[in-house]
Amino acid sequence: MSTFYRLEDQFRFTFIPSTFPQEPNFAERFDCRYWSEFTSVQEVLDQLQPDGIIFMSIESGLSIATNYLAQKRGIQTIMLQHGIFTNYRDYRVREKLWRKESRAKEARSVHQAKGFSTLGFLKASLRGVDRIHLLAIALFTKIQQKYGPYWAAKHLPLKIKRADLYLCYSPFNATIHRETDRISEQQIRYIGSPELISYLEPQSDLIHEAFYLHIDQALAENSFGEETVSKEQMIEFYLKLNQYCLTQGTKLYIKLHPESYHSTWLPQDENIVYLRHLDNLNRLVQSAKGCFGFYSTMIIPAIYWKPTVLFRIQYSALQEEIKKLGNTQILDFWNFDLAEFEFRVVENREQIRKEFILPDEVSKNSLSQILSE
Repeated sequence: MSTFYRLEDQFRFTFIPSTFPQEPNFAERFDCRYWSEFTSVQEVLDQLQPDGIIFMSIESGLSIATNYLAQKRGIQTIMLQHGIFTNYRDYRVREKLWRKESRAKEARSVHQAKGFSTLGFLKASLRGVDRIHLLAIALFTKIQQKYGPYWAAKHLPLKIKRADLYLCYSPFNATIHRETDRISEQQIRYIGSPELISYLEPQSDLIHEAFYLHIDQALAENSFGEETVSKEQMIEFYLKLNQYCLTQGTKLYIKLHPESYHSTWLPQDENIVYLRHLDNLNRLVQSAKGCFGFYSTMIIPAIYWKPTVLFRIQYSALQEEIKKLGNTQILDFWNFDLAEFEFRVVENREQIRKEFILPDEVSKNSLSQILSE
C-alpha cells in the first residue's frame, strides 16, 4: 500500500478490496467500496466514474469482466505489480503446492452465505453479444481452481483479461506477464521496486559486532500449514550455519520471516540471535560480514551489498538470474559442506540494481507521470 500512500496527495483512490467488508483491510485509509454494494460492473463504473482502473491481479471473474467493460468505455486499465515476480516455471512449481481449490471453495461458501452470486453479477454485467464471454470466464475459473491461476493464464490466454498497461518493477519482474499474458514491450513501463529502492542507500551507523546474517523463509511452517522443508531439517540447517560462524568467531543472526515469529521449535544457542520486527534491515545487511539466504526478495539487497551464499531447495528463477549476473555461490540445501563456503563479492552491482531494483529508464516521478497521462 506504500505506493498509494505516496500518491494520495495527487490522486483520489477508491478501492474495492473484497466482496464484503472484512478484516484485515489494508486499504482502510482510503475510500472503500465492495462488490456486494453493486449489481453489475456497469453500476460500478457509473457510480465511481474512474479515470483509470488499477488492478493488482486480473484472475477473478469480477476483475476480468471489469477489465473488459472498462476498456469498452475507453477507460485505461493498468496492472500494477506489488512484489518481486519471477517466471512461469517458478510459479508452476509452487502452484502445485498451493491449495487453490480448497481456498476457492471457502470463498464461494462465504458468498453463498451472504447472498452474493458472482454468476448473477456477471450475467447482469455482460449483456447482449458480450454474454459470449461468460463461457470463457467460466472455463478460466474452473481451470484456475483445478490447476492454479498461472497455469490457467498460460494455457488459456484470454484477451479480455489483458490490461492496457503493465507497470512492472524491472525487466526481470516483467517476465511472468510476458509469458502468461503475452504482452509486448510497448505495454510495459518500468517503475522500480518501491520495496527495494531504499536499500540502495549506504548506512553509516553500522553494527560493530561480528556476525553473519541469514535471511530466512517460512519453509517449515506457514499460515497455509504447508511444509517445504521439515522442522528437523531446518533445525539441522540452522545449526550447520551456526557451526560455521563459531569457526569464524562470529555470531549468527537469523532474520526470521514474519510467519515464523511465533515458532517454538527454533534451536536455542547462545551464539544464535533470532531477529523479528526490525526498523532497519538495510543497516543489518550492510553490517554483516556476509549473508545466507534462499530465494526471498530480501536476498537481492543482501547480494547487492555483501558476499552471499544461497541455498537451492527447488528450482528458483530468481537464483538462476542471480547466477547469470554475478558470481554468487549457490549450494544444494540438502547436501552441502561447510568447507564449500565461498563468500564472493558480486562482480557487477550495477547489473543487480538495473535488473531487480531500479532500471535506468525509471525517474523518481515516473509512476505519478504515468498515472497522469
